[in-house]
Amino acid sequence: MIHLLTPTIRPEENLLQDWMVLLFVLSLSFIAYFNTVYPTKIRNIFKAFRSDIFMRQLMREENILPRTHVYLTFQHAAVLGLFVNLAYQVYFPQPMASWLFFLICWGGILGVYGLKWLAIQTVKWLTDGDFTLSEYQYRTFALNRLLAIAALPFVLLLSITDKALAPWFISLLSILMGLLIVWRILKGAWTAFTNNVPLFYIFFYICTLEILPVWMGVVWIAQLSHV
Repeated sequence: MIHLLTPTIRPEENLLQDWMVLLFVLSLSFIAYFNTVYPTKIRNIFKAFRSDIFMRQLMREENILPRTHVYLTFQHAAVLGLFVNLAYQVYFPQPMASWLFFLICWGGILGVYGLKWLAIQTVKWLTDGDFTLSEYQYRTFALNRLLAIAALPFVLLLSITDKALAPWFISLLSILMGLLIVWRILKGAWTAFTNNVPLFYIFFYICTLEILPVWMGVVWIAQLSHV
């Protein structure tokens, strides 16, 4: 009878750590603030994902990285970094302090997308401002903003659920992210192909700036698991 009166907000065996609570509070607080001050921005993120016409309209109205969306760029890296951190805890012994591992993942993801942005800017300069690249770049960062919002509830549930159920959440979120990223790559590649971009350049970009960073991340995590 006594156990019925004991608070059971979350299972005893879970992945949540104290520093993650602060991260979740900051993320949710900013999204609430963002949605209050810029009520159309979050709706536009989801509408641009569904409609290419609407996405191109937004491209004409705002920059690739609009000031109001800068936080979502950082949150995207934080959500993915935290997801990698939690998944690593489930399958491998932690190689270092959990918060330090998160910061490394967060910085690495930001670095990869920073390099991707610089690479596209360089190619655009060399090709005298190709619209296809502008659209691909906008689509990339628009999807990142979508994931920053949509993946947050999954990561929160993953952190507070029972460890025995964690692999199910990891698989579900991995499939969701994988499908969205593959959709973005195929959509961008098709746009480039229909605008007469040579197939060599399309495959070269996909291999170097889409597949290679992911492969390097997987190799790094695999090496850590053997430390």
